[in-house]
Amino acid sequence: MLLFMQKVAIIIPCYNEAKRLNYNQIEQLLIKTASDIFFANDGSKDNTVEVIESIVKKHPERCFLIDFKENSGKANTIYKAINQINLEDKYDFIGYFDADFSTPASEIVRLINELSNQSCEFLFGSRILLLNSGIKRKYYRHIIGRIIITLINLKFKLGIYDTQCGAKLFSKTIIPKAFNKPFYTSWLFDVEIFIRLQKQNLLKQGIESPVFHWKDIEGSKLGWRTGFKILKEMYLLNKKY
Repeated sequence: MLLFMQKVAIIIPCYNEAKRLNYNQIEQLLIKTASDIFFANDGSKDNTVEVIESIVKKHPERCFLIDFKENSGKANTIYKAINQINLEDKYDFIGYFDADFSTPASEIVRLINELSNQSCEFLFGSRILLLNSGIKRKYYRHIIGRIIITLINLKFKLGIYDTQCGAKLFSKTIIPKAFNKPFYTSWLFDVEIFIRLQKQNLLKQGIESPVFHWKDIEGSKLGWRTGFKILKEMYLLNKKY
C-alpha cells in the first residue's frame, strides 16, 4: 500500500557489494513505496556495477546508477550523491540506507510512510532496544556504539540515542544546510550532519524513530580496529567543530 505521496529518493551507497545486494529487499521497496532508488557506486573493485546495471535494466524508470569511478569512502559518496540528486529538484525527501539492508525494506517503508504523519525536516532510524523489538546486534558492536555516542553527547550535547544507524531521510530544503561541504570524517560523518544542524538551530526539526527490526549482516566492516579509528575521528571532530 503506497501511503506517502511526496516524492522520495533513496540512495544506497555501494562499495564491493555485489554479493550482498539483496534483490528481494530492493523489490519490496519498489512495490511498497513510490520511491526512486539511486545506487551510488564508490569505485567498487568487484562486479557491483554489473549487478546494479542488471537491476536498473529491470526497473529503468525507478532505479538509477550513479557511478563514481574512484573510491572515496561512504561519507564522500553520500555527500556527492545527495547533492547531485537534490540539484534535479525532483524530490521532496532524499535518504540513504546501507546496502546490506541491515535496516530491512519493511523498516525503510515504515520510515518513509512515517514522514506523512510527522511534521519534520529530517527523520532517522534509531536502534533502541525496546521490549519485543527485533534488534540483533553483536555485543561488541553495541558496546563500541554506546561508548562513542556517550562521548559525543558529553562533548556536543546532541541528545541523540543513535547517530550511526544507516537509515536517514532529509527534506530538500535542509539538505543544503546539512550537506553544504564535504565531511572531515569517514566513520562519523553522521555525527557531523547533526552537529551542523545543531549549530544552525535546526536539530529539533528532526525526529529519531526507533526501528523495530535491524540485524548485523555478515561482511559488515566495523570491528575493534575500526573502533580505534573512530576515536581518532572523535578527536578530529573536537578540533573542527
